[in-house]
Amino acid sequence: ATFTRNCYNLESRRDNENMQLTLNNEINLGDQTELIHEVHSCDFIQKGDFAYLTYHNEEKEKVVVKFNHESMVMTRFSSPKSVMRFHHKEPALVMIPTPLGIQRLATATEYYHLDMDKQKLTIHYKLTQENGASFASYRLSLSWG
Repeated sequence: ATFTRNCYNLESRRDNENMQLTLNNEINLGDQTELIHEVHSCDFIQKGDFAYLTYHNEEKEKVVVKFNHESMVMTRFSSPKSVMRFHHKEPALVMIPTPLGIQRLATATEYYHLDMDKQKLTIHYKLTQENGASFASYRLSLSWG
C-alpha cells in the first residue's frame, strides 16, 4: 500500500534570505510505503562549516536543519524536542518522542549526498532499534532556493 501526504505552508517572502524548502520523504515500513511531500517557506544561513535551514512545519513548530558534507541534524522544537542525527559514515543515536514515551533509536545512513550548487541534500537511511533491528527505511530529499 502507498500513502501520500502533501503539505504546503508558503508565506510571503520577507527578505532575500527567505527561500522555499521542498522536503520529499519515501518511507518503507514492511510492505507499506508512505510518500511525504512538504513545501515550506524557509530561511537559509551559512555559518562557518555549516548551513542552516529554518522553517515552521504544519504543526507550527520551528524546525532547524543544520548540515554540511558529513552530517545533518534536524531539530524540531516541539514538546518534548525531537532531534534526528545523520552522519555519512557512522550510525547516530536519536531520541524520538512517541505516545509510548521517548524512543531511543539509531539512524544508519546508507547514502549521504550534499550538492550546494544545486541546493539539494539527499539521505537514504534506516531507523533501527537499540537491538539493531530495522524499524523502517527512508529516502529523504531536501531542496531549497
